[in-house]
Amino acid sequence: MSKAMDQPPPADDAHPRRRSAERARDVLRSTLDLLQVVDSASIDEIIQRGLDESVRLTDSCIGYFHFINADQATIRLHTWSTGTKRICTTVEATHYPIAQAGIWVDCVHRREPVIHNDYAAEPHRKGLPQGHAVLLRDLGVPVFEEGRIAATLGVGNKEAAYDQDDVELTQLLANTIWSIVQRKRVQEHLREQIVARTEELRQRNEQLQQALADVQTLSGIVPICSYCKQIRDDRGYWNHLESYLSRHTDARFSHGICPACAAKEFPGL
Repeated sequence: MSKAMDQPPPADDAHPRRRSAERARDVLRSTLDLLQVVDSASIDEIIQRGLDESVRLTDSCIGYFHFINADQATIRLHTWSTGTKRICTTVEATHYPIAQAGIWVDCVHRREPVIHNDYAAEPHRKGLPQGHAVLLRDLGVPVFEEGRIAATLGVGNKEAAYDQDDVELTQLLANTIWSIVQRKRVQEHLREQIVARTEELRQRNEQLQQALADVQTLSGIVPICSYCKQIRDDRGYWNHLESYLSRHTDARFSHGICPACAAKEFPGL
């Protein structure tokens, strides 16, 4: 008598399981691809690649990735999937008040993934940004950072209805994209600090080299007039002793009169 565990799963269960496993492998592959280009690609390029993968893996037609400002009241329209750009004329990098947005930002209002499988039938829809692609159905997920929503990723117009598998896949990719973007920002910040510090050290080194050159000039043979005591600099100009020493040393002068000069200049004193 054979055991139940020896029997293959029902035919109607086998296909979803295989598809779920395939999608998991696709997500892993996409994540690895993004990690491989993190050092060479820009932040915009990373977001674009991750977004295009989100659209592809959910069998969608359009997609977007937008930032949410720190005030949590404004959405900054950032970019659309490559396919969306062919049919969407919305100006990039514009700000859009969340209060005026339609249900396509419900994931921000509810702070959780939201599916609209019949967008036209939704009673609370308000509209889309000017030039936005027509929506038939959509799935939007929020991306959190320290308790606030930092971004949102959405896909739309899949032929079939969006389901929980799509939610999990999209949320995973959105979080992965954001994690890589944050890593890239840290790298760029450190690189900027290194560049600034290097420039500071270069300037200090130049100053030190100049100071050493001045000291070396004073420690060598300094041409001085036997009569007026002016000093000839390395450009051939004659300088008063005080002026020359002020430029080439840290010495500062206070004027007085020695006894010999006092007797000569003021014999009556």
